[in-house]
Amino acid sequence: MNINKVEIKHFRLLEDVSLSLEKQTTVIVGRNNSGKTSLTELFRRLLSDMAPTFRLEDFSLLVHEQFWDAYVLKFKGGNEEEIRKTLPFIEVKLTVRYDKAATTLGPLSEFVIDLNLDCTEAVVLIRYQLKDGEIDALFEGLLEPDDKNRADFFRVIRERIPKNYVATVLAIDPNDPMNQRIMDWPKLRRMLQSGFINAQRGLDDITHKDRDVLGKILEGLLNTAMSDTADSKDRDIAQKLEAAVDNIQKDIDAGFNKQLKVLLSKNLIVLLTPSQT
Repeated sequence: MNINKVEIKHFRLLEDVSLSLEKQTTVIVGRNNSGKTSLTELFRRLLSDMAPTFRLEDFSLLVHEQFWDAYVLKFKGGNEEEIRKTLPFIEVKLTVRYDKAATTLGPLSEFVIDLNLDCTEAVVLIRYQLKDGEIDALFEGLLEPDDKNRADFFRVIRERIPKNYVATVLAIDPNDPMNQRIMDWPKLRRMLQSGFINAQRGLDDITHKDRDVLGKILEGLLNTAMSDTADSKDRDIAQKLEAAVDNIQKDIDAGFNKQLKVLLSKNLIVLLTPSQT
């Protein structure tokens, strides 16, 4: 099987994006702030150990105003269906292709819910939206809609989104979108095995920045031990440590290259900025 298409709506810089993926390796090249980090961060959330939560800042800027519009509608007595349609959501749609002649589909089999023997696609929909029955809780106690109250409104909404929104996973029949089945998060993670290799540079546009305090301390100690004024014994120890680290790095590089060849046979996505090409 392989992920054939990824469609994303309303997440950060990815307002309405569709990506077609190759069977083995897909390289995505783009300048800074073009959405590469948004893409990786989204999948970090989806494939974490727990159902993902999002904040107001994770919704694309173009849909922030819809929170306000939904509240105005609620204040004017709009019905629940209208309000829910107005409220923004975050959505990811995955189209997975498989070989119908395969003896087993593994974890994907539970997402295949159609009855068409000629169909070779499964559709997975992940949607982050307001929980059922939570409209009142989302807007409770807010002041009358007025431009003067707009900043306070968004401050409150920012705190309430993680409490009143929920992420769900659905298997969708590609032949009949109305035929859907709610799936458990562990099933999605079993189907989508992933790993992330962060860019190896000091200043990078990533959400998860390493706090390598111990590494900086050790680097300072080694630099001191290698200086001309250091004791000869300290210098000798530092040289041996440096040689040991060098040997370890060579072993890591060899193992990494070996495993990378295996990984390249999978459905792999590589993100590059122009400076890396």
